Amino acid sequence: METLKGILAFISVVVNTLFWCIFLLSMAVLKLLIPFEGWKRLCTKLIINIGECWIFCNGLWIKVLHRPKWKIEGFESLDQSNWYLSVANHQSWADIFILQEITNRKIPMLKFFMKHVLIWVPVIGLAWWALDMPFLKRYTKAELDKNPELRGKDIKAMEKSFERFSRYPVSIFSFAEGTRFTEKKKLDQSSKYKNLLNPKSGGIGLTLTTMPYIKLILDFSIHYEDPRRSFWDFLCGRMSKVNVMVRELEIPSNLLGRNYEEDAEFREELKLWIENLWLDKDKYIEEIRT
Repeated sequence: METLKGILAFISVVVNTLFWCIFLLSMAVLKLLIPFEGWKRLCTKLIINIGECWIFCNGLWIKVLHRPKWKIEGFESLDQSNWYLSVANHQSWADIFILQEITNRKIPMLKFFMKHVLIWVPVIGLAWWALDMPFLKRYTKAELDKNPELRGKDIKAMEKSFERFSRYPVSIFSFAEGTRFTEKKKLDQSSKYKNLLNPKSGGIGLTLTTMPYIKLILDFSIHYEDPRRSFWDFLCGRMSKVNVMVRELEIPSNLLGRNYEEDAEFREELKLWIENLWLDKDKYIEEIRT
């Protein structure tokens, strides 16, 4: 029965994505072809509405096939008129479906940080592009040492990518750990947490640098009761019992209006603040587990 659910869920994901991508890509092309600001704003609004319909339909097949038992805490004060910086721990590709479903039409659509290479993923890469997901290319220290002219290009690309987000509220989202949690990864990086990987502050710092109008952070803590965490496990309905806590917090004033690349003190202060968020997150997950 679980295998049948998985097959039906996979078909639902594919059909739903292909259907809405027709409208997403059509509007995105029209937005590019007609270079008038008013028209672009209208197209952006329609694209967001199409994206919300896509997410809504994903939620429908999840409810029908899996009858999920999601315990959600902390949505009382959220609204669609605020700009948010959002973070969460990362345990499975299912995180994206769950976060999109529980936030859909409650806050501005989540804009996930995307690695630049993901734009080439067939169909879905174009859908992410149409939805204005920020595709970012970060350079390693070795690449910068070899080609110093690359220094600062990632910041400029990020500023250009985020410039349009000042026109309408968005929720910039980062999986701060950078990768999905496994016990092996936790051991390999000597994580200081029981249930989490060490968070990275780079993406968050660059967001605060390039989007100074963001004053609030949404901190999502996700825990699945089932230890199986693959995307196939999610499609088969084995991960339907989920606890999610979200906290809306004001970003400390000492972390606003500063430059992440040039200010070493800012980088350290931000790192400590995020680590404290992760300590609270780790405590929450540990309490659920016990």
